[in-house]
Amino acid sequence: MKEDFRIRAVTSFLTLKPEDFQSGRTKKRRADNESTSQHSPLETKISKYATFLKQTEQTLKDAGYEVQTLRIATNPFGEYLNPGAIKDQLSELDETLKTFQIEFFALGPATDATEILCCPEIVSTSHRLSCSVDLSPDDFEMARKAAECMKRISELDNAPHVRNGLGNFQFCASACCKPYTPFFPCARSASAKTLSSSSEEEVIHFSLGLENGKLATRLLGETKSIDKISTTFKNGMTEALTPLSKLCETIASESNDTIKFEGIDTSLNPSLDAGGSVAAAIEQIDVVSTFGGTGSVAAAAEITKALKSLPGIQNVGYSGLMLPVCEDRRLAELELDTTRLLGISSVCGVGLDTVPVSGFASVEGLMGLVLDVASLAFRYEKSLSCRLLLCPGQKGGDEAKFNSPYLCDCKIFDV
Repeated sequence: MKEDFRIRAVTSFLTLKPEDFQSGRTKKRRADNESTSQHSPLETKISKYATFLKQTEQTLKDAGYEVQTLRIATNPFGEYLNPGAIKDQLSELDETLKTFQIEFFALGPATDATEILCCPEIVSTSHRLSCSVDLSPDDFEMARKAAECMKRISELDNAPHVRNGLGNFQFCASACCKPYTPFFPCARSASAKTLSSSSEEEVIHFSLGLENGKLATRLLGETKSIDKISTTFKNGMTEALTPLSKLCETIASESNDTIKFEGIDTSLNPSLDAGGSVAAAIEQIDVVSTFGGTGSVAAAAEITKALKSLPGIQNVGYSGLMLPVCEDRRLAELELDTTRLLGISSVCGVGLDTVPVSGFASVEGLMGLVLDVASLAFRYEKSLSCRLLLCPGQKGGDEAKFNSPYLCDCKIFDV
């Protein structure tokens, strides 16, 4: 059963402060590129988390699980970055991550319109750095700034990881996304303002995100009928995830309260492998002949209900149905529109994720999609995000070719 899914992300959650970037010391490097001087506060923290992640990865691998990525996410970056020194701080951060071999790092969300202006700088600095922006449905200025930010990021051309619109893979607008969600770009730790003591900052929180399209294909193939999702499918998911959940609980329980396991994002999340499509998996249910057509909303609602109530499994994050268009080959070939995707997201999932849209889309059009996602999130009290891949120089109906191992080709959506 372990071969049916992978652990997409082991994500740990870190609190940073302004003083972590104010060491002012000169590093002296040995021939092996190790620092001979005392670590800076930033290095000390990243080193601690990197060690934890690698130890946890080994424990999971020893138990037979495949782990794809190790990640760190922080409190909202406005709590520790200085806009006047942001270039130096981001450079220091990226160099530290490189030293400790951490390839995925989310700086948390921008929480006001001024902070959004920092997001293109964050994304352009390194392929390692992701960020997001927090939205509410009636904050039209934030929605407009988020849309403008997406446009600006799509125009970046200073490094391979941002060219041809790929920069927006590292940025999203989100609403109602709570701390400890393991998936990027919206992952964030709790705000430093909510921590009651310095000892609370020392606790390493972690959660898991999965890649489980093959597991969904097998279980929904066994389920077949929508009225059995609450039994056959739910029981199968519980059986698959219970040993993993218990193992993570053991990691935390043996730590003397220095580690806390926040849970598993139980979402169905596709892969680009053969048999890895979640959309195709759902088409095995009797009321769904073609995903996106009749029965799709009902099936998505039943699946999400099951995923959020797996007995003995602490869920975190989205815990629903992920529909990332450029990460699901069947979904990409169906050529659904944003309205239909949002309709399904209202009962199940993530929102609009890795949706390729015209590079000529107006700020107003993008703002409308962002507000649609935020309105759904607040109306139904669910975590949703909006990650749009603007394709420079291309219009709706053209084919997006990202040349990325994480994304498949797909026709571009009109906005």
